Amino acid sequence: MDEGQPVVEITLGRRYFLFAIACSHVLMATGECYGWTALRPVLLDSGLFKDSTAIERAQLMNAVATMGIAANALCKLPLGYVLDRYGPRVTSVIGALIMITGSLLFGLCDDNDHYTPKYAYFMLGMAGPFLQMPCFQFSELFGHRKATAMAYLITCFELSTGIFWIFGELDIIFGLKRKELFVGYAFVGVYCLITGIMFWPDAPFRQSHPPPPQKPPAGQENKGPGAPGPVRAPVNRNAHLMDKPLLTQVCSVPFAYV
Repeated sequence: MDEGQPVVEITLGRRYFLFAIACSHVLMATGECYGWTALRPVLLDSGLFKDSTAIERAQLMNAVATMGIAANALCKLPLGYVLDRYGPRVTSVIGALIMITGSLLFGLCDDNDHYTPKYAYFMLGMAGPFLQMPCFQFSELFGHRKATAMAYLITCFELSTGIFWIFGELDIIFGLKRKELFVGYAFVGVYCLITGIMFWPDAPFRQSHPPPPQKPPAGQENKGPGAPGPVRAPVNRNAHLMDKPLLTQVCSVPFAYV
C-alpha cells in the first residue's frame, strides 16, 4: 500500500468535511448489534419465529443476538490485515457491502426461517468494525486536537447502539415492521458505500516527517575529547497506528476499545 496524503496538504474545510462523514458512518452503522435489547420487541411484534413455541422462540432470539455480537468481536483480527494491506477505501467498501447484504437478508427472510436471521445479524455485526476502523484515521487530520477528534468518534460509536431504539419508535409511531425497517436500513449501507468510494483515501493520512539531521561539512567534524556522539534522527511520535507493526496495533488503546 502506498503512503497516504500528508495532512498539511489538506485544507481545513476539507478536514472538517471528511471528519463529519466519518462521524456519520460511525454513528449510523457501527454499534447497532449491541442494541439488541431495543430490537427484540420489534422482531417479536413483527412475528419473527411466530410458529415456534415460547421457549424455542426465546432460544432462537438469543442465538441471533449471540451471532451478531460474536461477529463484531471476532472479525477485528482479519480486519486489521485487510486495513493494512488494502487501505481505508477498500475496507470501508467491504463493510458497506456486508451491511447492505445483512440488512436485506434480515428484512426479507421468512418469519419462520430459523437460519437466515442468524446469518444476517452476523453480517450486521461484522460490518460495524469494517466501517468503524477506517474512520479512526481522520483524527490524524487535527494534529494536537487528535484526542478530541477521537473522543467524538468514540461517542458516535456509543450512540450508534441506539439505532434499534429508533426502530422501536418507528414501529410504535408509524407501524413499520421488520421488512420496512431493515430494507430502509440498507440505504444507510448504500450511503456508506458511496461516500467511502468517493472520499476515503487509498492509504491512511500521514503526518509530515521532520527533515533528516544535517551532517557537518567535511573537515569540520568535532573529533576532540568530549565531542558529541552521532546525532540520532528524531522519533516521529505521531506515526499513524496503521504504520505500526500488527502486534503494536493489537496492543494499542484504539484496538482494545473496539
